[in-house]
Amino acid sequence: MFRTAASRILAAVGEAGETAGGGPDGGSPVVTVESVSADGRRVESTVSYSDDLRRFFDDSPFYAEYDVDVSALPESILTIPVLAQVCPVAWAVGADVRAPAVDRRFLDALETVGSALYEMYPFIQGGRVVVERAPEWDDVAPPYGTGTADGTGLLFTGGVDSLATYVRHREETPTLITIQGWVVSVDEPERWRRLRARTESFADRFGVDARFVRSNALEFLDTAMLDARYQTDHDGAWYSAVGCGLGLLGLCAPLAVADGMGEIYVAASVWQGMETPPVVDDWDGRAMPWGSHPDIDDRVAWAGTQGVHDLFELERQERIETLVDYVETHDADLPVYSCSASEVADNCNRCEKCVRTALGLALAGLDPSDHGFHVDRASFEHAVERFEAGAWLNDQHAPYHWQTFQKRIPDDAALPMDGADDFLAWLRQADFESMAGRPARDRLLRTAARHTPYPVYERVSPLYGSVRERLR
Repeated sequence: MFRTAASRILAAVGEAGETAGGGPDGGSPVVTVESVSADGRRVESTVSYSDDLRRFFDDSPFYAEYDVDVSALPESILTIPVLAQVCPVAWAVGADVRAPAVDRRFLDALETVGSALYEMYPFIQGGRVVVERAPEWDDVAPPYGTGTADGTGLLFTGGVDSLATYVRHREETPTLITIQGWVVSVDEPERWRRLRARTESFADRFGVDARFVRSNALEFLDTAMLDARYQTDHDGAWYSAVGCGLGLLGLCAPLAVADGMGEIYVAASVWQGMETPPVVDDWDGRAMPWGSHPDIDDRVAWAGTQGVHDLFELERQERIETLVDYVETHDADLPVYSCSASEVADNCNRCEKCVRTALGLALAGLDPSDHGFHVDRASFEHAVERFEAGAWLNDQHAPYHWQTFQKRIPDDAALPMDGADDFLAWLRQADFESMAGRPARDRLLRTAARHTPYPVYERVSPLYGSVRERLR
């Protein structure tokens, strides 16, 4: 399907007056960034929305907190984090976005990134981003320092992807950046304490700096409602499938300017050649449509900073092999943390990602127990039960990881884990296509939520999430 993206995503400098849907002129719906302020290490933004958009946002102000003072930065930089969150939602419904000021380079990036999302997803309707002022960085930098940006940052979790990106770029001594509000939410202090300590431990291990960002981005957006409305139009959850590349990089903007980072690496989740799931098979671009993609991350820029999408040419197992080379030459017991299910921010050894990562390490010649995993016979038996129940194949691209394993298993595989032989025998003959897909009752719940009027959904949405958990 051919779509003319440039005509539907526009960025401009002009009057920021009210022209929104629901207003007296009956124009497009609008999201308005009313104010942006910084107090020490915290940036806070107030936002208003037309009725068409209110269901997709929480009533609370947006905030982002850093471990450096950002209060002296210009408004054009401080506005970037909130715009990075609201724009994809506005584009989905065809709304305008208005703000007092934003960095000129970032404004241009929004038009380019919006065009990329428009090409990926037919449900993206487009929209304008209109600001009163869009200063060039050279015009505002002198009062806030030299404006130089020769450092490097790396969005970091400690998992396979971000570790492989560190290994590839370690000579640049990248600063590790870990975000609270993404894998670990802002209301999980103990889990965050553990994740932060883990990043600090990696930084000490590698001899690099660590920085931390805390934001309510996923609470400020009503991600449950966004998932309910759009999940049949993309694969995965809203923020992963649509918002994460622009959103996470945008969160880092004040930090990057304050610390002089010229590049921020984002480790790829998908890869070139990855099969496109049926839900998005109209797209003929590289890999599958995803919120973090070279067509997005490589186009995000502000002031003296550029996003860099890394590892796109490597499949996940090839990224593990990159780690194997590093382990064999530099760090024999390098820990790998891939779990997003653990309540203590550690590898739980029972979720799909833990089993998949441990198996990948073992197939690459490493003993997973040397790298933070303790997968055993009980883990594999649990995996078979969850697969056969369809519970680990909810996203359409999920079977692809395991089908890739099936092609890679050597006939004489002997893995250093109890129960691995039986699991490999099961894996060789497993039909993931027939096991894949969400249970019918989950689909019915999601469809009902999509068509529920907002005032009703607002009352029942907490129940929707809890019911889904009980049905899994």
